[in-house]
Amino acid sequence: MIGLRKAIVGFAVTTVLVATLAPLNPVQALVVWVINEETVSLGISGVSPHVERNGLVDRIWYPSLAGTIVADCTDAGSCSSVPVTGRLGSDFTTVTMPNGTRRAYFVEINPATSTKSVYSAACATSACTSVGSSVLTTSDLTVPSAPSAWGVPDAVITPDGKVRLYVVESPVTGNCTEKLASYISSDGITFTKESGWRLEGGVSVDPEILRAKSGDWVMILADGPGCGDRVQKLYLSTSNDGLTWSTPQKLSGSDLSRLDPTGYEVSTDVFRIYYATAVAGTLGDRTYTIKRATLTIKPAASETTTTSEKSSKTSITCVKGKVTKKVTGINPKCPKGYKKK
Repeated sequence: MIGLRKAIVGFAVTTVLVATLAPLNPVQALVVWVINEETVSLGISGVSPHVERNGLVDRIWYPSLAGTIVADCTDAGSCSSVPVTGRLGSDFTTVTMPNGTRRAYFVEINPATSTKSVYSAACATSACTSVGSSVLTTSDLTVPSAPSAWGVPDAVITPDGKVRLYVVESPVTGNCTEKLASYISSDGITFTKESGWRLEGGVSVDPEILRAKSGDWVMILADGPGCGDRVQKLYLSTSNDGLTWSTPQKLSGSDLSRLDPTGYEVSTDVFRIYYATAVAGTLGDRTYTIKRATLTIKPAASETTTTSEKSSKTSITCVKGKVTKKVTGINPKCPKGYKKK
Protein backbone atom coordinates (compact mmCIF):
# COMPACT_ATOMS: atom_id res chain seq x y z
CA MET A 1 0.00 0.00 0.00
CA ILE A 2 3.02 2.26 0.38
CA GLY A 3 4.59 3.37 -2.87
CA LEU A 4 7.23 5.76 -4.15
CA ARG A 5 5.80 8.96 -5.58
CA LYS A 6 7.05 12.13 -7.21
CA ALA A 7 8.67 14.75 -5.01
CA ILE A 8 6.31 17.14 -3.21
CA VAL A 9 6.75 20.82 -4.01
CA GLY A 10 5.47 23.92 -2.26
CA PHE A 11 5.67 24.46 1.47
CA ALA A 12 5.09 27.24 3.93
CA VAL A 13 7.12 26.33 7.02
CA THR A 14 10.48 24.60 7.37
CA THR A 15 11.87 23.48 10.71
CA VAL A 16 15.31 21.83 10.88
CA LEU A 17 16.40 19.88 13.95
CA VAL A 18 19.52 17.86 14.69
CA ALA A 19 18.70 14.69 16.64
CA THR A 20 20.01 11.16 17.04
CA LEU A 21 18.46 8.46 14.88
CA ALA A 22 19.36 5.67 17.31
CA PRO A 23 19.98 7.49 20.59
CA LEU A 24 20.07 4.34 22.69
CA ASN A 25 22.96 2.72 20.80
CA PRO A 26 26.54 3.10 22.08
CA VAL A 27 27.53 4.65 18.74
CA GLN A 28 25.17 7.46 17.74
CA ALA A 29 24.75 8.81 14.23
CA LEU A 30 23.73 12.45 14.03
CA VAL A 31 20.94 13.21 11.60
CA VAL A 32 18.84 16.21 10.66
CA TRP A 33 15.05 15.94 10.77
CA VAL A 34 13.43 18.31 8.28
CA ILE A 35 9.66 18.90 8.22
CA ASN A 36 8.15 20.79 5.28
CA GLU A 37 4.56 21.96 5.73
CA GLU A 38 2.72 22.17 2.41
CA THR A 39 0.51 25.01 1.28
CA VAL A 40 -1.93 22.62 -0.43
CA SER A 41 -5.53 22.90 0.88
CA LEU A 42 -7.15 19.51 1.43
CA GLY A 43 -10.56 20.92 2.33
CA ILE A 44 -10.92 18.58 5.30
CA SER A 45 -11.99 19.75 8.75
CA GLY A 46 -11.50 17.41 11.70
CA VAL A 47 -9.10 15.86 14.18
CA SER A 48 -7.43 12.51 14.86
CA PRO A 49 -6.90 11.39 11.24
CA HIS A 50 -5.45 8.03 10.24
CA VAL A 51 -3.83 7.64 6.81
CA GLU A 52 -2.70 4.76 4.61
CA ARG A 53 -1.49 4.69 1.03
CA ASN A 54 -4.13 3.05 -1.17
CA GLY A 55 -2.93 2.72 -4.74
CA LEU A 56 -2.50 6.22 -6.17
CA VAL A 57 -4.24 8.04 -3.30
CA ASP A 58 -3.96 8.55 0.44
CA ARG A 59 -6.95 7.11 2.29
CA ILE A 60 -7.81 9.13 5.41
CA TRP A 61 -10.16 8.11 8.22
CA TYR A 62 -11.24 10.97 10.53
CA PRO A 63 -14.07 11.60 13.03
CA SER A 64 -17.30 13.49 12.38
CA LEU A 65 -20.56 13.92 14.29
CA ALA A 66 -21.87 10.84 12.51
CA GLY A 67 -18.80 8.77 13.39
CA THR A 68 -15.59 8.22 11.48
CA ILE A 69 -15.74 9.09 7.78
CA VAL A 70 -13.29 8.36 4.97
CA ALA A 71 -11.74 10.39 2.15
CA ASP A 72 -9.26 9.62 -0.62
CA CYS A 73 -6.75 12.40 -1.36
CA THR A 74 -4.54 12.67 -4.43
CA ASP A 75 -0.92 13.83 -4.37
CA ALA A 76 -2.19 17.16 -5.68
CA GLY A 77 -4.37 17.52 -2.57
CA SER A 78 -7.79 16.89 -4.09
CA CYS A 79 -9.92 14.87 -1.65
CA SER A 80 -13.18 13.00 -2.30
CA SER A 81 -15.43 11.12 0.14
CA VAL A 82 -15.49 7.33 0.28
CA PRO A 83 -18.74 5.50 1.20
CA VAL A 84 -18.74 3.89 4.64
CA THR A 85 -20.96 0.96 5.61
CA GLY A 86 -22.16 1.05 9.21
CA ARG A 87 -20.58 3.07 11.99
CA LEU A 88 -16.83 3.30 12.59
CA GLY A 89 -15.59 4.29 16.07
CA SER A 90 -13.51 7.39 16.80
CA ASP A 91 -9.68 7.64 16.81
CA PHE A 92 -9.77 4.95 14.13
CA THR A 93 -6.56 3.11 13.18
CA THR A 94 -5.84 -0.09 11.24
CA VAL A 95 -3.14 -2.70 10.74
CA THR A 96 -2.52 -5.50 8.27
CA MET A 97 -1.89 -8.69 10.22
CA PRO A 98 0.98 -11.05 9.27
CA ASN A 99 -1.57 -13.42 7.68
CA GLY A 100 -2.84 -10.60 5.42
CA THR A 101 -6.12 -9.92 7.22
CA ARG A 102 -6.99 -6.37 8.28
CA ARG A 103 -8.01 -5.22 11.74
CA ALA A 104 -9.21 -1.87 13.11
CA TYR A 105 -8.83 -0.28 16.56
CA PHE A 106 -10.95 2.60 17.86
CA VAL A 107 -12.57 4.25 20.88
CA GLU A 108 -16.24 3.76 21.74
CA ILE A 109 -18.26 5.62 24.40
CA ASN A 110 -20.89 3.82 26.48
CA PRO A 111 -23.49 6.45 27.55
CA ALA A 112 -25.17 4.00 29.92
CA THR A 113 -22.05 3.65 32.07
CA SER A 114 -20.38 6.98 31.18
CA THR A 115 -17.23 5.13 30.16
CA LYS A 116 -15.12 4.82 27.06
CA SER A 117 -13.00 1.90 25.89
CA VAL A 118 -10.61 0.83 23.16
CA TYR A 119 -12.18 -1.84 20.95
CA SER A 120 -11.03 -3.78 17.92
CA ALA A 121 -12.85 -5.37 15.00
CA ALA A 122 -11.97 -7.26 11.87
CA CYS A 123 -12.23 -5.16 8.71
CA ALA A 124 -15.02 -6.47 6.49
CA THR A 125 -12.87 -5.76 3.41
CA SER A 126 -9.25 -4.83 2.74
CA ALA A 127 -10.43 -1.22 2.28
CA CYS A 128 -11.65 -1.22 5.92
CA THR A 129 -14.63 1.06 5.26
CA SER A 130 -16.76 -1.32 7.31
CA VAL A 131 -15.98 -3.62 10.23
CA GLY A 132 -17.40 -6.70 11.91
CA SER A 133 -18.39 -7.15 15.54
CA SER A 134 -16.22 -5.19 17.95
CA VAL A 135 -14.51 -6.70 21.00
CA LEU A 136 -12.91 -5.01 24.01
CA THR A 137 -9.11 -5.10 23.74
CA THR A 138 -8.64 -5.40 27.51
CA SER A 139 -10.55 -4.41 30.64
CA ASP A 140 -7.58 -2.14 31.46
CA LEU A 141 -8.67 0.08 28.56
CA THR A 142 -12.04 1.13 29.98
CA VAL A 143 -12.11 4.46 31.84
CA PRO A 144 -14.63 7.21 32.72
CA SER A 145 -15.60 9.39 29.78
CA ALA A 146 -14.21 12.59 31.34
CA PRO A 147 -10.44 12.50 30.51
CA SER A 148 -10.42 14.22 27.12
CA ALA A 149 -6.81 13.33 26.21
CA TRP A 150 -7.24 9.62 26.99
CA GLY A 151 -7.20 7.05 24.19
CA VAL A 152 -6.02 7.97 20.66
CA PRO A 153 -4.78 4.40 20.08
CA ASP A 154 -2.15 3.61 17.46
CA ALA A 155 -1.62 -0.02 16.48
CA VAL A 156 1.54 -1.36 14.85
CA ILE A 157 2.89 -4.75 13.82
CA THR A 158 6.13 -5.43 15.68
CA PRO A 159 9.14 -6.98 13.91
CA ASP A 160 8.26 -10.35 15.53
CA GLY A 161 4.69 -10.27 14.19
CA LYS A 162 2.77 -9.18 17.30
CA VAL A 163 0.41 -6.21 17.58
CA ARG A 164 1.46 -3.39 19.88
CA LEU A 165 -1.14 -0.81 20.82
CA TYR A 166 0.03 2.60 22.06
CA VAL A 167 -2.57 4.46 24.14
CA VAL A 168 -2.54 7.88 25.84
CA GLU A 169 -3.50 7.60 29.49
CA SER A 170 -4.27 10.18 32.20
CA PRO A 171 -3.44 8.49 35.52
CA VAL A 172 -3.78 11.77 37.43
CA THR A 173 -5.67 14.98 36.76
CA GLY A 174 -3.88 18.21 35.91
CA ASN A 175 -2.15 19.98 33.05
CA CYS A 176 0.52 18.20 31.05
CA THR A 177 0.14 14.91 32.98
CA GLU A 178 -0.57 12.58 30.06
CA LYS A 179 1.52 9.41 29.76
CA LEU A 180 1.97 6.95 26.91
CA ALA A 181 1.30 3.28 27.67
CA SER A 182 1.59 0.22 25.45
CA TYR A 183 -0.25 -3.10 25.22
CA ILE A 184 0.87 -6.25 23.40
CA SER A 185 -1.06 -9.05 21.68
CA SER A 186 -0.16 -12.19 19.75
CA ASP A 187 -3.50 -12.37 17.93
CA GLY A 188 -4.45 -8.68 17.70
CA ILE A 189 -7.57 -9.32 19.81
CA THR A 190 -6.59 -9.89 23.44
CA PHE A 191 -4.05 -7.42 24.86
CA THR A 192 -1.85 -7.30 27.95
CA LYS A 193 -0.40 -4.08 29.32
CA GLU A 194 3.39 -3.77 29.14
CA SER A 195 5.13 -2.51 32.27
CA GLY A 196 6.22 1.10 32.66
CA TRP A 197 5.52 4.10 30.48
CA ARG A 198 6.78 4.59 26.97
CA LEU A 199 6.83 8.38 27.42
CA GLU A 200 5.58 10.76 30.10
CA GLY A 201 5.70 14.40 31.13
CA GLY A 202 2.94 15.56 28.80
CA VAL A 203 4.88 15.13 25.55
CA SER A 204 3.17 11.79 25.02
CA VAL A 205 -0.07 12.53 23.17
CA ASP A 206 -1.42 11.39 19.77
CA PRO A 207 1.28 8.78 19.01
CA GLU A 208 1.90 7.54 15.46
CA ILE A 209 4.54 4.93 14.73
CA LEU A 210 6.08 5.81 11.37
CA ARG A 211 8.58 2.95 11.28
CA ALA A 212 8.84 -0.28 13.29
CA LYS A 213 11.90 -2.24 12.23
CA SER A 214 14.25 -4.30 14.38
CA GLY A 215 16.46 -1.77 16.14
CA ASP A 216 14.90 1.16 14.24
CA TRP A 217 11.62 2.70 15.42
CA VAL A 218 10.36 6.21 14.63
CA MET A 219 7.39 7.94 16.29
CA ILE A 220 5.76 11.32 15.67
CA LEU A 221 3.50 12.68 18.41
CA ALA A 222 2.25 15.87 20.11
CA ASP A 223 2.28 17.41 23.57
CA GLY A 224 -0.83 17.77 25.71
CA PRO A 225 -3.11 20.82 25.46
CA GLY A 226 -2.04 21.99 28.93
CA CYS A 227 1.72 21.86 28.30
CA GLY A 228 4.09 24.82 27.98
CA ASP A 229 2.45 27.78 26.25
CA ARG A 230 -0.66 25.59 25.68
CA VAL A 231 -0.14 25.62 21.93
CA GLN A 232 0.15 21.96 20.94
CA LYS A 233 3.22 21.08 18.89
CA LEU A 234 4.56 18.11 16.96
CA TYR A 235 7.52 16.10 18.29
CA LEU A 236 9.64 13.20 17.12
CA SER A 237 11.16 10.31 19.07
CA THR A 238 13.19 7.20 18.17
CA SER A 239 13.67 3.79 19.78
CA ASN A 240 15.56 0.53 19.36
CA ASP A 241 12.73 -1.72 20.54
CA GLY A 242 9.47 0.28 20.65
CA LEU A 243 9.55 0.33 24.45
CA THR A 244 12.31 2.73 25.50
CA TRP A 245 12.08 6.01 23.57
CA SER A 246 14.41 8.99 23.24
CA THR A 247 13.49 12.41 24.59
CA PRO A 248 11.01 13.84 22.02
CA GLN A 249 12.47 16.54 19.75
CA LYS A 250 10.21 19.48 18.89
CA LEU A 251 9.27 19.83 15.20
CA SER A 252 6.87 22.79 15.11
CA GLY A 253 6.38 26.24 16.62
CA SER A 254 3.58 28.20 18.29
CA ASP A 255 2.09 29.92 15.23
CA LEU A 256 -0.62 27.19 15.08
CA SER A 257 -1.74 24.36 17.29
CA ARG A 258 -0.60 21.12 15.64
CA LEU A 259 -1.74 17.72 16.93
CA ASP A 260 -2.97 14.24 16.02
CA PRO A 261 -0.22 13.39 13.50
CA THR A 262 -0.47 10.34 11.24
CA GLY A 263 1.69 9.24 8.37
CA TYR A 264 3.68 6.59 6.53
CA GLU A 265 7.09 6.10 4.94
CA VAL A 266 7.10 7.15 1.28
CA SER A 267 10.66 6.00 0.61
CA THR A 268 13.71 5.43 2.77
CA ASP A 269 13.79 8.19 5.42
CA VAL A 270 11.00 10.20 3.75
CA PHE A 271 7.56 10.29 5.41
CA ARG A 272 4.24 11.87 4.44
CA ILE A 273 2.49 13.37 7.48
CA TYR A 274 -1.10 14.52 8.03
CA TYR A 275 -2.16 16.34 11.22
CA ALA A 276 -4.86 18.58 12.69
CA THR A 277 -4.30 22.33 13.10
CA ALA A 278 -6.19 25.13 14.82
CA VAL A 279 -5.68 28.80 15.58
CA ALA A 280 -3.22 29.14 18.44
CA GLY A 281 -4.48 30.49 21.75
CA THR A 282 -8.03 29.13 21.49
CA LEU A 283 -9.34 26.27 23.60
CA GLY A 284 -12.53 24.25 23.72
CA ASP A 285 -14.75 24.17 20.63
CA ARG A 286 -12.82 25.41 17.60
CA THR A 287 -12.35 24.57 13.95
CA TYR A 288 -9.62 22.05 13.17
CA THR A 289 -8.17 21.77 9.68
CA ILE A 290 -6.19 18.78 8.48
CA LYS A 291 -2.90 19.69 6.81
CA ARG A 292 -0.08 17.77 5.14
CA ALA A 293 3.71 17.85 5.37
CA THR A 294 6.81 15.89 4.43
CA LEU A 295 9.24 14.70 7.11
CA THR A 296 12.75 13.81 5.95
CA ILE A 297 15.77 12.33 7.72
CA LYS A 298 19.09 13.61 6.39
CA PRO A 299 22.62 12.79 7.56
CA ALA A 300 24.32 15.60 9.43
CA ALA A 301 27.39 17.20 7.91
CA SER A 302 29.58 14.91 10.01
CA GLU A 303 28.27 11.67 11.47
CA THR A 304 31.39 10.94 13.53
CA THR A 305 32.19 13.23 16.42
CA THR A 306 34.34 12.80 19.50
CA THR A 307 33.01 13.07 23.03
CA SER A 308 34.63 16.49 23.43
CA GLU A 309 33.09 17.69 20.16
CA LYS A 310 29.62 16.53 21.23
CA SER A 311 29.92 18.33 24.55
CA SER A 312 30.94 21.57 22.82
CA LYS A 313 28.04 21.63 20.38
CA THR A 314 25.54 24.48 20.72
CA SER A 315 22.32 25.40 18.94
CA ILE A 316 21.18 28.66 17.38
CA THR A 317 17.89 29.68 15.80
CA CYS A 318 18.00 31.31 12.35
CA VAL A 319 15.13 33.08 10.59
CA LYS A 320 14.35 34.28 7.06
CA GLY A 321 10.85 35.71 6.72
CA LYS A 322 8.45 33.04 8.02
CA VAL A 323 11.02 30.27 7.77
CA THR A 324 12.79 29.15 10.96
CA LYS A 325 15.80 26.83 11.20
CA LYS A 326 17.52 25.37 14.23
CA VAL A 327 21.23 24.75 13.56
CA THR A 328 23.36 22.67 15.91
CA GLY A 329 27.14 22.26 15.82
CA ILE A 330 30.48 23.57 16.97
CA ASN A 331 30.35 27.35 16.48
CA PRO A 332 27.18 27.06 14.38
CA LYS A 333 26.41 29.72 11.77
CA CYS A 334 23.19 30.65 10.01
CA PRO A 335 22.87 29.68 6.33
CA LYS A 336 23.20 32.37 3.70
CA GLY A 337 20.20 34.72 3.74
CA TYR A 338 19.22 33.82 7.32
CA LYS A 339 19.66 35.95 10.42
CA LYS A 340 20.38 34.72 13.91
CA LYS A 341 17.32 35.14 16.11
